Amino acid sequence: MKSYSIIALIILAIGLSACSHRPIPVATSYKTSTQQKMQAAHHWNVLAAHVAKRLKDTLDVTFPDINSQPPVHIRYTKDHEETPFGKAFYHMLRTRLLQKGVVVTTDTEYKDTLLLDFDMQVLHHKDRRLTYPPPGTFSALAGSVWLVSKAIDDWTYPEAAVLPFALVADVGLAMDYYLPGETNTEVIISTSVTMGNQYIFGDTGIYYINTGDDDHYFMSGRRFPVVSCPQNSTCP
Repeated sequence: MKSYSIIALIILAIGLSACSHRPIPVATSYKTSTQQKMQAAHHWNVLAAHVAKRLKDTLDVTFPDINSQPPVHIRYTKDHEETPFGKAFYHMLRTRLLQKGVVVTTDTEYKDTLLLDFDMQVLHHKDRRLTYPPPGTFSALAGSVWLVSKAIDDWTYPEAAVLPFALVADVGLAMDYYLPGETNTEVIISTSVTMGNQYIFGDTGIYYINTGDDDHYFMSGRRFPVVSCPQNSTCP
């Protein structure tokens, strides 16, 4: 018996030593975080309000004298006009800036005019790993199966066994309502303001979008698939 214990300890020691050495780093996940999902024009308006507020705050710090703050020109290109988001965001941002008291000009002839640019980059992820079910999911399922069998065998009112499933369904609907779900498609929306050759403001947001809505943000020649490149190979 003693010899078996010694062998078991040796195997355990070998296993532990093996766990402490690997040819490559162990993959680990990021801490749980949140990312907003854009699914309505209202969300674009919320973003416009956010950018306008941040820009106004920056102008108040950079140019303390409100009466001498330079005007802002929002650059509006053909690419913007051809996308629903680009066209809508231009008008929303202009409105929000005016509501904040920022002077918005239609040209760049004024002295020290600030140029505001915004850009959209759509990402299509090709190799995302599936999200694992929450801890306890399988235990809950097993418990539900036991509940049904117990109800059939022993309960006076076996139809009551449906109640836990109804509760689970309601919880699932609530989660779908408040957590719209991750997608393989994201959009990066960046806004910047320059004066001459100097950047004075920048804002970048990353959002989930439904894959079928990518054409809301797609600017010709600007779709970016996210793929994995095999080692010693060239991505297309």
